[in-house]
Amino acid sequence: MSDAEVTPDERAAMRGYLQRCEVRLSTVHRVATALLSGAGILVLLPAVERDTVLQVIRALLAGPVSWSRGLLLVAVVLSIVLALVVLWLVIIELTRFYFHANHVTHADGEVFSPRFTLTGLRFPSDELGAVSDAWYAERHTDPETVRLLVPGNERGRQRIDRQIAAYPGLLDDTLEPDAARAAALFELAAARRRTLLEEVIKVEYGMVRHMQRIQVVVLRYVKALMVIVVTALASFATSAAVNGQARVSVPSERWIAGTMLLWAPLALIVVASPVRWLEKLLRSEGAQKTTVARDRELTELEEVTGRIVTVAWGCAMAAMVLLLVHQSVSSQGMVAIIGVMVVSTVSFVVAVAQHFVRRPRRRGA
Repeated sequence: MSDAEVTPDERAAMRGYLQRCEVRLSTVHRVATALLSGAGILVLLPAVERDTVLQVIRALLAGPVSWSRGLLLVAVVLSIVLALVVLWLVIIELTRFYFHANHVTHADGEVFSPRFTLTGLRFPSDELGAVSDAWYAERHTDPETVRLLVPGNERGRQRIDRQIAAYPGLLDDTLEPDAARAAALFELAAARRRTLLEEVIKVEYGMVRHMQRIQVVVLRYVKALMVIVVTALASFATSAAVNGQARVSVPSERWIAGTMLLWAPLALIVVASPVRWLEKLLRSEGAQKTTVARDRELTELEEVTGRIVTVAWGCAMAAMVLLLVHQSVSSQGMVAIIGVMVVSTVSFVVAVAQHFVRRPRRRGA
């Protein structure tokens, strides 16, 4: 079936479909824009990075640094690093959402360039008759029209030339220089004339790409927000131990160590919770088993968090053991410390076993 054989009713249906897709894409981009503002994360992150945390670090560094204080310093710093890393991963995914690869083929080869996830739009090539289409082509390369995109001053042309020079082969030597520049800019924006049917197919593929990327962005944002909430609570607890002291005392060291021991397994639990919620959702719909945990796009944040938290937990545990061995403590304090260590160890082992060790191995891993 050729494009010329498309009936008027089919054309009307395709136009209606494209209009619905524009509304859907607009909704998806509003979701991404809300996450790009980072309202929740950007409000909580200063709570993690405020002067109170710096006071804890300064107190741990004041005077001769013992092994226990050094280990606690590593654990506290890693908790701050984790908050920054999860935010960084969210920003990376947002960048991947908003940009896409643009593949341009020409006589001398092919060019790959980045472009915004929404392509430029041109009027479908089969919507006009022969006379109107010829007039369209003539006006499209008219110097006055081209000047809307390519400025008439040399400085503006040089800027465009520098941009185009990064992607050899884009300039069409058969066109007038400014028209060739304009055509190259159209290519960089992926604005090409397609038939109405080809435009429908392109939008269908673009819609799938948008849906795939936005679910990763939203899920990663939720995980990052939960990790930062837990880390903020831990930061408040550690700063309460210092309470303005220039140098941290032994009881304060135990408090900081206990806080880090409870923070580590809690961070592992909350970062893996969204995927667990998705698995429960699928089971509630009748799925006998789920493979969400196999999807690296949906679980990358857990893996990064697991590495950082494991090191921080090990440092906090080692510091607590050193404080028990080398510093005196009351029997009541001994019971409390051992209780925290047992709860932390059990929680950490359970979190690792449930969300990392038992996770199905991905093919090619």
